[in-house]
Amino acid sequence: MQTVVLAVDVVRGATGGLDVTWEAAGPGAVEVAVGPTPDAAGSGPPVARVADGAARRVALDGLGPGRHYVRVGPAGGGPAVLAAERVLPLEGAGNFRDLGGYPVRDGRRTRWGLVFRADAPDRLTAADLEALAPLGLRVAYDLRTPDERAKAPSVLPAAVRREPYDIGGDAARTSLLGDLFRTGRLDALPDDFLHRVYLDMAEQDASVFGRVLTALGAPGGAPALVHCTAGKDRTGMAAALLLAALGVPDSVILDDYTLSRRHYSELRLAEMLPRLRRLGLDESRYHAVFGAPRHAMESTLAVLRARHGSIEDYLTARCGVTDATLAALRERLVA
Repeated sequence: MQTVVLAVDVVRGATGGLDVTWEAAGPGAVEVAVGPTPDAAGSGPPVARVADGAARRVALDGLGPGRHYVRVGPAGGGPAVLAAERVLPLEGAGNFRDLGGYPVRDGRRTRWGLVFRADAPDRLTAADLEALAPLGLRVAYDLRTPDERAKAPSVLPAAVRREPYDIGGDAARTSLLGDLFRTGRLDALPDDFLHRVYLDMAEQDASVFGRVLTALGAPGGAPALVHCTAGKDRTGMAAALLLAALGVPDSVILDDYTLSRRHYSELRLAEMLPRLRRLGLDESRYHAVFGAPRHAMESTLAVLRARHGSIEDYLTARCGVTDATLAALRERLVA
């Protein structure tokens, strides 16, 4: 029985290289290949061979600059699994993530390198822009309000087309939430605050989400970046709806959503802990408002299904996404 690679995870190691781990079923060695693009990772010779019975882990050092895609498959040939770093290591954006590699119910996976989600690209450094250039981004879908864009203009190169898709409401009221935080009045917000925000967005801004998904499914709509200010709420809703449309299971959608806590909220919390303590606010209250609590998105998806029958029905009936667009998204973004 040949080894079957089930899943691959790639993270940045302590020395700057890539730590690659995988899950597999059956005996047999595996081979690891690397390339600067998904296609290149499958065409070059393997950089490592891991024998049967060895730890399912390998450290890849000395790969050089740029983004690296890793393919792990049975030695001698057979179905392989492609992976890359989920979070791009950037200086000016901590929540810049690839939506590739997620399992789809029919056994396939979302394509790497086509749709990214992020916080606002206003603080990207010259080194960041150099690192992003190989991604070949064609368009950035900006979910911020005009006021937010004016205060923090994107520094993405002009070759990346900017498409404004304004989403307002409580998700955009960062100054109001900041005032509540600074004055120690976060208790004035209900425990299900974010759930309410997401439901309001889902109903009031349904057409905006529909336009974003329609644009992603159109020719030239990707590789693309979807972003707001924190890359957490408005972007989180857009990403959840896209992944659901592609057939990604809810458990995986929620795992993706909660990554914003680690890569945005926790970083902000570390900066603000002294102020939190002076105001007598506990960390759990902070995360209920500024974090990415799993139950907020989980309950939102459940309500949308209860109201509309399914996420697909919500997208077609409320958001204006056509069946042809759904088919195009699945054709282009799933492999």
